[in-house]
Amino acid sequence: MSLSTARNSVFALVFLISLIAGIFVARADVVKFSKEVPVDLTAETVVHNEQTQTVTASGNVEMSQDGRMLKADSVTYDLANDKVTARGHVVLNEANGDVHFFDEIELHNAMRDGFVRGLRSLLADGSRFTAAEGERTAGTKLEMHQASYTPCEPCKAHPERAPLWSINAEKVTHDEVGRDISYKNATFDVLGVPVLWVPYFSHADGSIKRKSGFVSPKLGWNSDLGGIFMPRYYWSIAPDRDATFGVMTTTKENPVLTAEYRQRWNNARLKTSGSITHSGRIDSIAGQDVRQKDEVRGHIFADGLWNIDERWRAGTNLELSSDDQYLRQYDFGDRDVLENELYVERFSGRDYAVGRVLAFQDTRVQAEKVDQPDVLPEVIASFMGEPGGVLGGRWSVDTSALGLRRSGSDGQDMLRLSAKAGWQRRFESGTGLLTVTDLSVRADAYHTLDRDTAAGAGTGDSDSRGRIVPVSHTVVSLPLVKPMERADVTIEPVAALTLVPRTGDNDTLPNEDSQDAQVDSSNLFNPDRFPGLDRVEDVSRITYGIRTGLHGHEGSRIDGFLGQSARLEDDSASFPSGSGLDERRSDIVGQISGVYADDYGLNYRFQLDDQTLASVRHEIDARARFGPVELGSRYLFSDPIEGTSIDESRQQIQGSAAVQLARAWRVRTAALQDLGQDPGLRKANLGLDYTGQCVNFSATATRTLTRESSGDSGTEIMFRIGLKNIGEFQTSGLGLNSSSE
Repeated sequence: MSLSTARNSVFALVFLISLIAGIFVARADVVKFSKEVPVDLTAETVVHNEQTQTVTASGNVEMSQDGRMLKADSVTYDLANDKVTARGHVVLNEANGDVHFFDEIELHNAMRDGFVRGLRSLLADGSRFTAAEGERTAGTKLEMHQASYTPCEPCKAHPERAPLWSINAEKVTHDEVGRDISYKNATFDVLGVPVLWVPYFSHADGSIKRKSGFVSPKLGWNSDLGGIFMPRYYWSIAPDRDATFGVMTTTKENPVLTAEYRQRWNNARLKTSGSITHSGRIDSIAGQDVRQKDEVRGHIFADGLWNIDERWRAGTNLELSSDDQYLRQYDFGDRDVLENELYVERFSGRDYAVGRVLAFQDTRVQAEKVDQPDVLPEVIASFMGEPGGVLGGRWSVDTSALGLRRSGSDGQDMLRLSAKAGWQRRFESGTGLLTVTDLSVRADAYHTLDRDTAAGAGTGDSDSRGRIVPVSHTVVSLPLVKPMERADVTIEPVAALTLVPRTGDNDTLPNEDSQDAQVDSSNLFNPDRFPGLDRVEDVSRITYGIRTGLHGHEGSRIDGFLGQSARLEDDSASFPSGSGLDERRSDIVGQISGVYADDYGLNYRFQLDDQTLASVRHEIDARARFGPVELGSRYLFSDPIEGTSIDESRQQIQGSAAVQLARAWRVRTAALQDLGQDPGLRKANLGLDYTGQCVNFSATATRTLTRESSGDSGTEIMFRIGLKNIGEFQTSGLGLNSSSE
């Protein structure tokens, strides 16, 4: 069992008997207030009895110091025995809003030790703490008897009823030297009924952020692993480093050993995690799912950052898995491609530079793996001038060097050097006509080894080529605004002229980073619609469109865009079929988005064939809220795009719904349906949530329908219970993909 820092502070506050120390010091026949922290004392009478050597303040005694206030019917200081006693309606108000009530407080031994009876505390967050009595000894240890704690507020209609849950213990001991709180014979009660008994447990007292010990175990069940239990131990090695160790035991597979290590320096940090086991898996061989024999499996993740100085920093990311299914099977992550990187960066004003090496591991279960190249290395440097610095515009220089290497003997290796110089200026006429002109020239040099014969002409063992591409790109727009009583209407016609000389190099140069080309509303007006640098759009063209919108003064809005481009000569510039740019006139692209009263939202993006207006791609995201009901949907349709991973028509629809049944109860569901060439349900879940004043509960059942060899197929049932100020018990995220507790 683990308690949060907020919970820990509750018990530390019980040491209020020591907080009274220093409030006042009485010597001989005079009351002397502390000089270090001033104290205000008011009482109806203050009497010094020389015979009994006592000083007594009585009648509405109030003592305040450093934001705290102590109230009592009487306070007596026995000089001979060095004992202070406060009796009768003793109340201590803390500066943070906590209020403590006592029947009696007694201090002695220079007010380092003492005794308290009848403690009742009401904390600022609504929590309550009680103890029949407590005793402080040696100035460092407090023992409380018959203690209880609950963060649940009492029922207003029936305050006598037991709280929803509470912790009760026969004895609670706080050791200031050991900085921990221990419990003897503790029970966890629900509605006053004990449901869990623990003979002994302990946790840090809140004066330190971390302490070694067992943390909350993780429990769960899924159809692949069966029942899961994962105890974990947290080791606070030093203030700047820690580690967590765990064992994931399952009913269907061998145990998994897990570990995580973290360390921080003044200007650097490092986090590593990993696991190892000996278990089986289902792999895809020749299109068939085949059960593999047990083997050593595991993973390792690492993330490091070093801030060298104000301008330089370096870092590393490491992600390795023994096989494609491991991470998904054991819930350590669901990434399709793992990335390993070592980099160094420099920041200086508007300038930026980075150098890095990368290696990738593709964990997708595919019939034919894509040969991912290693990046050895990539160097990028970008420089940008001040606006208005050169001929009223801003200059820029971008340079890069890229080396790609494949492990196979017949894999294509490539070295690319690129440099681009540009100038941009913005013109605005008195009529509101806005013109932005971009002038640039780019030079690329390639050296290729083991050229991929599928890439086009110029293949062979070795090939060196280059090109120079000047571009003139001018965008002209006329924003028009019509103010209305409750909204503003905007209309903005926009057109662009892009002039590029023919290079004819697209079929003779390798293509590593420009394969996924597709037109949409976000890139239609770009000087080059190819992603990456390996392909250039070396055909002059015009682009035209219109933006419009209705913007309400209270936040509601609707925006629209429609546009197209046309080449000045009949050439496809090597765009793949299905990209929307493979004909002289591009496909028509547009977008409609809007929000109304924060309860309704729509974002619709589309691509239509230029000649037939047939749908090429549709993406719709919509949401709506009708009182306690929330609905959401997403629809995707896309024709295949030649030369990309979208090699067949895709059509999917996803829907979600949530209903607030009552103030604290909520039910939710979601489903993903494939409507393409292999239709069927892909994923569905159903959940129930309860959000109370001192407890949260969530239950979710998820069914994933994919190939068994993916490592992600099956059924999972997840529970999560959160107790205010205590912590959270959950069955999701069984891996070490999160920070230690």
